[in-house]
Amino acid sequence: MPALLIDMPSGVAGDMLLAALVDLGGDLARAERDLLALGIGPVRMTATRVQRSGISALLVDVDADQEPRWSQPLSQPGKLSITPVAAHPVGALPSAAHGHRPYAAIRDLLARAALPPRVVERSQRVFRALAQAEGAVHGVAADAVEFHEVGALDAIADVVGCCLLLEQLNVTRVVAGPLTPGEGWVRCAHGRMPVPVPAVAALLAAYRAPQRRLGHETGELTTPTGCALVCALADAWLEDTSPAMRVQKIGYGAGHKDFPDTANVVRCQLLAEEPVGDVVDELRCELDDATGEQLAAALSELLAAGARDAYLTPIVMKKGRPGHVLSVLCAPADRERLAKLVLTRTPTIGVRWSRVARLKLPRRTDTVVVRGHSIALKVVTGPDGDERAKPEADAIIAAAAALGLGFAQVQAEALHAWHARR
Repeated sequence: MPALLIDMPSGVAGDMLLAALVDLGGDLARAERDLLALGIGPVRMTATRVQRSGISALLVDVDADQEPRWSQPLSQPGKLSITPVAAHPVGALPSAAHGHRPYAAIRDLLARAALPPRVVERSQRVFRALAQAEGAVHGVAADAVEFHEVGALDAIADVVGCCLLLEQLNVTRVVAGPLTPGEGWVRCAHGRMPVPVPAVAALLAAYRAPQRRLGHETGELTTPTGCALVCALADAWLEDTSPAMRVQKIGYGAGHKDFPDTANVVRCQLLAEEPVGDVVDELRCELDDATGEQLAAALSELLAAGARDAYLTPIVMKKGRPGHVLSVLCAPADRERLAKLVLTRTPTIGVRWSRVARLKLPRRTDTVVVRGHSIALKVVTGPDGDERAKPEADAIIAAAAALGLGFAQVQAEALHAWHARR
């Protein structure tokens, strides 16, 4: 199950990411056919091999035959519909035909499209991120946002096309390096704006994305569409991942600008997820002034709030006081939320944290029947390929109580049933 690493030394735009995914082996013609499911007419995408500072990369151009008008029928107030106008080359359309594209209309368009569920979910995630960022900039709710450039047909094709190519490549995890927003000024629908434009700045802040600042004027290097694709689809930033990675394939997507001193490309690397590993943050604090009831309640609440694990270790603290170390394992994205929970649910006045890599054995669940009772098991595969199973304790306890048997006997019968079926 491959992971994808996105490297953006010169920024990112939707068409650059699209091109890099095609260079990795994505089928552009198939993506074109699948985009017809949106019901917005044919979208043509062409790929050309170009050179950027000596690097061979693909350049993708997106063209469409028609531009949808987004309208609100008088007979159905509150409901948005899409009415295609007569076919025109996109570049020949009058500016009025481009209008504003309501986020709600794009969201509903995606919800109705006959596309794979993961493609729809990822596409919705990207446009929701854009709507939330635009809403934050303009001080309105996300559902009230009307897009300008990012609502154009080519931007919709960039977003959904990237998600289609991720599905083709069976990418299950996306890791992104620092974004390079650029510096200077750019002119857009709202007038002359500083770089990064407000929507990109809002996205970078909302996702706490790592940035690379170049220290000199470059113009816009990261577009709102490109930024939203990376921020919304990234499962982790490069700093949050284990350094142990095996590269399977590399693809380069070119931007339309060719800088004399910089390779204007996005590099995507297809990574092998073997061995199966990830990283977690470990939160720790020492407590010598909490009751047992308070500690037990805190552990339960931390686990219910999404901690991977939470446990207590008895220690002897200063002045000979008995105490406990509270340890919480969590995903990096959950660190601050769970740290605040520790600070509010225990008497501690500080929490330390560190990031650790871990190696996990592949696991799955299975079920056996013991004397008419279903017993769930956790099955793991060892480094040598052998499987071992462990019945879930709660299921064993329930079955043992119902059958009037001991825990050990029901556990042994569950394991025997599992081995007999192999």
